[in-house]
Amino acid sequence: MPTAVIAICSNPDCSRHAAAPYASELPQSCPTCGALMLDRCWKCERSLTDPFTAYCTHCGVPLKRILPRLEPRAPLLAICANPECDGAVETMLIASQPSRCPKCHSPLISHCWKCGARVVDRQQHYCQVCGVPLKRLAVRPG
Repeated sequence: MPTAVIAICSNPDCSRHAAAPYASELPQSCPTCGALMLDRCWKCERSLTDPFTAYCTHCGVPLKRILPRLEPRAPLLAICANPECDGAVETMLIASQPSRCPKCHSPLISHCWKCGARVVDRQQHYCQVCGVPLKRLAVRPG
């Protein structure tokens, strides 16, 4: 008996899923809402086994989360994580985005660490969707 490959919609508000004999036959985007379809866990890379689960059965991370679009319409804005620095970088491609601030070499932030919403303003200190602080001082061990 052949086994089917399963994919689920990555949008938390959508319950669409698909099954096919091969991963290449699965849809790349959800036919209902247009979000990316996931056929494996984004963290541990294991294949999905249950189309109705919201968490990975192997590592336990949430599977449904708001993912950034593959091709953003506007330039991607990344701000410095250091609250005392106003450094920011704009790029069209995620692949060309630097990982460190050009001013102070702290990490750059382009999306909220909690909900995945994009940074929209160079002076933004809090997420416009969930309200968590984006800029935080690094805790140094010692």
